Amino acid sequence: MPNTYYTLTLTAEDDFRAARRWSNKRWGKELTQQYFKDLHKAAENAAKQPATISKKSHLTNIEELEIAVVREHYLVYVPSRDNHIIIVALLRQTQDVPAILEANSFIIQRDVKEALAAIENGK
Repeated sequence: MPNTYYTLTLTAEDDFRAARRWSNKRWGKELTQQYFKDLHKAAENAAKQPATISKKSHLTNIEELEIAVVREHYLVYVPSRDNHIIIVALLRQTQDVPAILEANSFIIQRDVKEALAAIENGK
């Protein structure tokens, strides 16, 4: 997977779709495109240069999870190997992030295992 710095779980894909729909309705296509470019760059930076990311790991009780601040959102991810992360959620900062992650810990762990298996199998 050359130049692939992150994998989205199915849950994260849903989060991104919902955020895009909301943003398009509220801000329009042009601002939404820029916002999602910023999210993409932040995800790549989290994978390529983890030490430079402003992390909010204290928001979760799940040891493997890391959280990067991206504008009005938290990008919730698990480092999977050098230069690659698995994004498990995209949450707005106004949400109760610890409660959401706690309530979904089983799903997050399952999604991460599936993503790791897919990565190992070259998918």
